[in-house]
Amino acid sequence: MKYLIDINIVDDHRMLVEGLRECINSSGTAHVSRVFTTISQCRQTLQERRPDVLLADISMPDGNGIDFCKQLLADYPQMKLLVLTYHDEYSMISRMIDIGVHGYVLKSASTSQLMEAIDCVYHGGQYLSPEVQQVMNRGAATHVSMSPTEHKILTLICRGLTNAEIAERVFLGVETVSWYRKRLLAKYGVKNSVQLVALAIREGIVDTIFNE
Repeated sequence: MKYLIDINIVDDHRMLVEGLRECINSSGTAHVSRVFTTISQCRQTLQERRPDVLLADISMPDGNGIDFCKQLLADYPQMKLLVLTYHDEYSMISRMIDIGVHGYVLKSASTSQLMEAIDCVYHGGQYLSPEVQQVMNRGAATHVSMSPTEHKILTLICRGLTNAEIAERVFLGVETVSWYRKRLLAKYGVKNSVQLVALAIREGIVDTIFNE
């Protein structure tokens, strides 16, 4: 019987995961044996058995995905780690490449690109999807783009407002504001709001926004 590449997935987007599972299982070259919706579930199970390739999202509900990936690479050097995420920021991609992930694919990628990525990393290569390659080619000098809502929320973060206070100002739910805050952290490659505010002040981003 032909050997199938053993895949595990750690991602809390359940509908997307089901689609991934169906796609991979129907490929004839790989099979999803386990799915985790939290970092803690994944970490505990990997102590017992590792897959050939782990598909991991960066944004998880119970921990820092970057630190988690770094730990996995150190603890299980034989396991291939393929990041599958919505994060398309240069700072995030560059950081993940620096810590040694074997591949980086956006969730907007095609099925064929995903299967190509799995095959590539399984056989010892490094895979960056075409969209990711374009981001890296533009380089760090590329200005981080923000939507008007992100601009406004960053301004209010720099003024020291809480998520609840920001939600009242921009007429969004608290959870939505929390999501925007996490996205801003990812875009600028910082770990917390203190670092985000410091960067915004240092780079003059706050002054630009205040003067709008």
